[in-house]
Amino acid sequence: MNGPGLGLLARERYETLLALNGTRRLIRFGANGIATFVVQIGLLVLLKSAGLNGVVANAIGLAVAVQFNFLVSELFVWSDRRLTTILGREMAQRWLTFHGCTGLSLLLNFGAFMVARLFMPDVPAAIVGVGASTIVKFLSLDRLAFRGPA
Repeated sequence: MNGPGLGLLARERYETLLALNGTRRLIRFGANGIATFVVQIGLLVLLKSAGLNGVVANAIGLAVAVQFNFLVSELFVWSDRRLTTILGREMAQRWLTFHGCTGLSLLLNFGAFMVARLFMPDVPAAIVGVGASTIVKFLSLDRLAFRGPA
């Protein structure tokens, strides 16, 4: 095979690998979302059973779940893009960017829900909100918080 043909074959293999890694990342992202949900709801139930007010218990569960989500994202979802040190400016920047992306996705979730509920019942509207925010959250985390080396 000549040079350009070999280059085309290498590019096709590279693009196939990217697609496969993208699919794996999406599956890991989804699994992380499910695990994060379990952490939040589990803490809510546990703290309520210990006598804590439901609103306070949910706020604590959410705060812990978001930190859990960051840790799993770092170690599992985007493990191929780990930083060289766990402490320091780069990690602080990643952590802050992660929380900004998460906050943006929560606002989008609520906004999409509010618009969708004008046309449908609350549960389907909530699903629309989750769907819209999940796409934006994945893309923002992938491109901003856990971007690969420049």
